[in-house]
Amino acid sequence: MRRIVVIMVVLAIAASAAGAQEEVKGQLVKRLGLTSQQAEQFIAIYADGAIDLAKARAEINVQKAVLAKLLLDVDANDREVEKVLRQAMEAEIQVRMVQIRRELAGRKLLGDKRWRQLRDLLRRFAVLKARQAARDAPARTAPPELDEKDLALLQALADLLGE
Repeated sequence: MRRIVVIMVVLAIAASAAGAQEEVKGQLVKRLGLTSQQAEQFIAIYADGAIDLAKARAEINVQKAVLAKLLLDVDANDREVEKVLRQAMEAEIQVRMVQIRRELAGRKLLGDKRWRQLRDLLRRFAVLKARQAARDAPARTAPPELDEKDLALLQALADLLGE
């Protein structure tokens, strides 16, 4: 059952990311001044690790569910709880390592200046999303400084980068 859930999550992520990649590529070329090849390489860096990242995140969720089930029992076995926690921690380490490898490869490809521009753009996007959530604004309402197309592009880029 666990494998089916992991496979379904991976397929859903791959399908949703594939359509947005061309638009993200075009915008990376346009806004960050990358060559088409650099944009393709950048997307490949993040796309290649997407499956491993999805599997590790799914494993964390599975372990959380197993732990919750174990803790329903008043007399939960300490060793079993520790085993599940260790498995969840291993999956979390895998997630962090994929993220770190991606960040380092992306930074190396883009250079420090472009990397900072991209990170700043994504940080501002995260702030805008947080403001929208705090106001309980409809998700499709664009903030004044971004139109709907820019907001959709930033969301696709954030999804690609795992933000």
